[in-house]
Amino acid sequence: MNGETNGQVNGHTNGHTNGVKLNGDLGHDHHDLDAVIVGAGFAGVYLLYQLRKEGYKAKIVEAGTALGGVWHWNSYPGARTDTPISTYCLNIPEVYNTWTWSEEYASDQEIKAYFQHIDKVCDISKDTIYGERITKATFDQATDKWQIESDQGTTFTAQFYMPCLGFSSKRLEPSWPGMRDVYNGKIITPDDWPAGLDLTGKKVAIVGTGATGVQIAQEVAKTAGALTCFVRTPNLSWPMVSRKIDPVKADEERHRLPYLLGEFRFTTVGGFLFEETSRCVMDDTPEQQEAVLQEMYDYGGFRVFFQGYIDVLGTQEGNDVIYNFWRRKTHERMTDKKKAELLAPLKPPHPFAGKRTSLETGYYEQMDKPHVTLVDAKKFPVVEVAANGLVTSDGKLHEADYIILATGYDAVTGGFREIEMTGLDGITLEEKWKDSTTSYLGLMVSGFPNMFYAYGPLSPTAYATGPAVVESQTHWMLDVMRKMKEKGATRVDATVDAEQKWREKINMIHAWTLREKVEGSWYLGLNVPGKRRETLIWAGGLPMYRKEIWDAIEPELKGFTLS
Repeated sequence: MNGETNGQVNGHTNGHTNGVKLNGDLGHDHHDLDAVIVGAGFAGVYLLYQLRKEGYKAKIVEAGTALGGVWHWNSYPGARTDTPISTYCLNIPEVYNTWTWSEEYASDQEIKAYFQHIDKVCDISKDTIYGERITKATFDQATDKWQIESDQGTTFTAQFYMPCLGFSSKRLEPSWPGMRDVYNGKIITPDDWPAGLDLTGKKVAIVGTGATGVQIAQEVAKTAGALTCFVRTPNLSWPMVSRKIDPVKADEERHRLPYLLGEFRFTTVGGFLFEETSRCVMDDTPEQQEAVLQEMYDYGGFRVFFQGYIDVLGTQEGNDVIYNFWRRKTHERMTDKKKAELLAPLKPPHPFAGKRTSLETGYYEQMDKPHVTLVDAKKFPVVEVAANGLVTSDGKLHEADYIILATGYDAVTGGFREIEMTGLDGITLEEKWKDSTTSYLGLMVSGFPNMFYAYGPLSPTAYATGPAVVESQTHWMLDVMRKMKEKGATRVDATVDAEQKWREKINMIHAWTLREKVEGSWYLGLNVPGKRRETLIWAGGLPMYRKEIWDAIEPELKGFTLS
């Protein structure tokens, strides 16, 4: 779990209400509002909080039964954020002044408690409809308002439609023969983890080595009788090294939060709260490189990409230095050299950090244990599910009482495509994005007036911390809405030309980095069979992004039409 997802998880239900009353029994109600927000993660919560302050009448519609977005759904073993909690929180004074985190990388349970605290302080639930999924949103050209429907029959009319879906809201599952009609065991997905599940002594198979797969594997290995992990692309995982937070020290430094959360984090590329270096890998001698990387490895976390070296994804030569250091450290931690070679091969599977680097806590030691089997799923992929396990292309049966599908998501755009969105002249978003995913500033789609979205396609999204991105986008949206009021406008739309230029800029900046060379990456839509290859995320860093979006509206709107 990478800790950067904000939105409504459409189509999932785990039956837990967490003490919150569902509103599904309000079916066929109608709400006239200024704004409808879809999803109650970081983005939806902060957007509602700010809209209230501006006097707008708004509601969140959330498929789950509590605040938290993806953190509401994910309760699998080992689930925790990979972002230091000092920056992975919202800049709401009444919340941070009455809350203290217990550790640097918070567990899913603590993040759930954090959202409960937000609700207690800000009463977000008062304006949240739980247990409903938005299924349809249509722009009415006659009234300049959106007509919106949920799966429970609730309808909404609102001037502004605001999808806050996150980038991991549409589950991606394989379609192996026998999965649903032959297998006698239990298939589990991480976002629907059964409460109280005990895997002690069981035969468990985990498919997938993304952040979620790594976190589950390193925990399940501690108790399972036998664990089989299917490794298609090894995860180039870096140590997490989570530390406890001293509550006394946290209280003493609380007075700095307005500056750190309200100013400083917007000056860093990824929205983190530490100073960034200007040092490049090849500026240093091999001895200096070793010292820097060892310091970053011992400290843990993503500092290596910002405080260690600024050009980790800049040149292949520098990237190879980091990969070779990481490979050597990984092999030193494992006694089974065949396993070590699969997880940290001599030839890099892709540039280091070309796919999202996961943070691990003992992953390699756990995978090294004799009761853990690693299957090279690239060489021998799963071809079918038998009654008692998974069968690979070499004909081998891998027995399992439980199969855990940590196979990821139709990331970035998948959540949007689960909602039937219709803009001007009856054009649907599916039709609009048929040949290319387009957007202006990663905030609006031409032909879909008054639709602002957060933390989605063609914005920094997965390349920066969630709260820093969504807070920037929220305040930009409010600025645009103020300008509309000043000019008496009821409709704002991005132009096709501005949208096209933004797409070109997205492509150009991404091409400067080694990520452009990575195949199979969900950053480029390539983890989904049949999905086209295209850049989906702004790679220019948070400060440049903030400058771009505000330059587009100050002092006047550029690339928009008002009416």
